[in-house]
Amino acid sequence: MSIVLVCDGALEQYSCHRFADAWRQTGRRCLVVGAPIAGELPLPNRPCDLTLHPKELLGSTVFDHANAIGLFLRNPADIETITTGYRALRQSRGLLAAPIFSGPLIPLAGDDLIDAFLRRLSCDLMIVSGDDQLKQLKAMTSFWPAELSKPQILATGFWFPTPPPTPPSPKPLLVALLQREIPTRIGDKEQLIRLIKRWARGQSEWTVVLQPDHPWKLTPTVPTDNTSQQTNVVEAAPEQMLGLLRQCTACLTVSSPWSLVAMMGGRIPVVVGDYGIQSEQHTTTFFGCGAMHRLRDLGGLHKLQKLPLVNQGWLEAIGGSIKDGPARVLVALDTLRPATTAP
Repeated sequence: MSIVLVCDGALEQYSCHRFADAWRQTGRRCLVVGAPIAGELPLPNRPCDLTLHPKELLGSTVFDHANAIGLFLRNPADIETITTGYRALRQSRGLLAAPIFSGPLIPLAGDDLIDAFLRRLSCDLMIVSGDDQLKQLKAMTSFWPAELSKPQILATGFWFPTPPPTPPSPKPLLVALLQREIPTRIGDKEQLIRLIKRWARGQSEWTVVLQPDHPWKLTPTVPTDNTSQQTNVVEAAPEQMLGLLRQCTACLTVSSPWSLVAMMGGRIPVVVGDYGIQSEQHTTTFFGCGAMHRLRDLGGLHKLQKLPLVNQGWLEAIGGSIKDGPARVLVALDTLRPATTAP
């Protein structure tokens, strides 16, 4: 089976490489296709096997010999466009279409989850992170008409490897995961960074790393506020995020999915609860995690080590208990015969 994986973002590209590496070890042929990603990357920089923008795929021969196609694109509309165009092209040639699979990769909940599902109705298989997502989708679609075509759903765990936890850094280390557009209100992100700086100023034994969870330009993340440069607040270096999350003492974020790396490693999570449980802040997934805190209730870095770890039941339910995700996908793809996907 030749599997073509199409991606267009840093998280998506990392996940596709992880799938491909696992499947190649079983003897399957895989091809990771995507466009170059601009800026400094928080993850190891590993180019795609084939550099091609997803919108150029239908005019190429990439899919000609594919036995399965994975579409992991940030804009779900592109998934529908490629799926429809590919199947129409195969039909015009009198050929069967390969099964197409996709998924949001990160855990979602409620409206965000059903929206991701609705936008992938054209796929044959949708992967979600955990059993909780399976239960939610089953409940939300239980009264749908039986004749309505919808993809199979499969829980595959998290999109990153989960090695055994290691001892944290001997010196207290806080990794602040900074998101591109969250918090959404203008000025809130800068205010959050200033608060973290103020905490660090009073706790010199701590090191604070400001880590973007997305590609970024090498410009200062820390806003200037007429104070002398703090030696214990540092900008993250490219490609170091995973290592920092696995060795930190605590990880602070509003809603970055990469905070799950720290949670799986047994680190102290601080999910900023000041912005509420809202879809626009992407915080709905973290409901029940047991790690949401209001910043004013924390009061400083010295209190972080007294905070509880993540709710283990919640973590396992959203994907933490699944360790064989790539193998599960292969089994599912092997049961999806091309004939079932012909237009």
